[in-house]
Amino acid sequence: MNTSVNATIRKGVEGIETMPSIPTIFAPLLELLNLPPERVKLDEVVKLVSYDNTIAAQCLRVASSPLFGLAKSPDSIRAAIISLGLRRVQTILLTCCLADTFPTKGWPLDPTVFWRHSLGCAMVCRKFSEKLHSDDGDKAYMAGLLHDIGFMVNCVAFPKEFAKAAAYAAQKQIAFDEAELATMGFTHCETGRALAEKWHLGPDTVQVIAHHHRPEQGESAQPLIALVHLSDLLCRVRGMGYGYYEGHKVDLVGDPAWAILLQEHRDLAKMDLALFSFELDEAVEEVSILVSTIFGGAQRETKK
Repeated sequence: MNTSVNATIRKGVEGIETMPSIPTIFAPLLELLNLPPERVKLDEVVKLVSYDNTIAAQCLRVASSPLFGLAKSPDSIRAAIISLGLRRVQTILLTCCLADTFPTKGWPLDPTVFWRHSLGCAMVCRKFSEKLHSDDGDKAYMAGLLHDIGFMVNCVAFPKEFAKAAAYAAQKQIAFDEAELATMGFTHCETGRALAEKWHLGPDTVQVIAHHHRPEQGESAQPLIALVHLSDLLCRVRGMGYGYYEGHKVDLVGDPAWAILLQEHRDLAKMDLALFSFELDEAVEEVSILVSTIFGGAQRETKK
């Protein structure tokens, strides 16, 4: 990437850093997310949730949603956190914080579609990780949730340029990163990496954000990048894409990411992909409920 493009990205990210809308709890939340699960204390999360009335209400509403099927709706923040689990609450916190940080008015990309894809990819990453008997389900979930954070940067820092990319992607029925590169000269992978590094996200998460469309180019954490890449593709072919039809053929087994993941997880060779893809329909419904609860509703895009 040339120097002028790097300077453009840095300037855009600096503008986001100075926005007054970043919630106060965001910095301590990022610190918690970088800790191992066993070091995260319930009281710390309760304190974070209770600090912001809007986010506290979101957690209570999500905990009471049909998605979790609780016999009784929790009547306190502590009860909601215990019912949902620490990692799930941290996901809700992060989602709400990011939604508050990036004003969605005038986005070239429907923000509800964006969050449906991000949450969908997170859920698929976890399910994929479980299929492979991996111990990093939470890490995979978080990586899936954040993989497209560069879209938020582009929507806020480069709205006119990104609008052209969005129109070009829909017109040509191509992947978004291809359209960005053709019209903007850089993609959400570069802008996402710049923001992730600015916010000191974990190194593996930074690698996923930077290379999820080209896992073979990852400098480290290639199996995690490959997992997110394949999950992203699965979402896009199962009706959780970006609101337009992508015309390219998806061959998961022939994808370079499959070979990378196969080296780490030999069980992948035994996976029934057709069955797994079918099972993802359940994830689609879960995501619809979760997005509807947090953001006020979304219609699932029509499959082509």
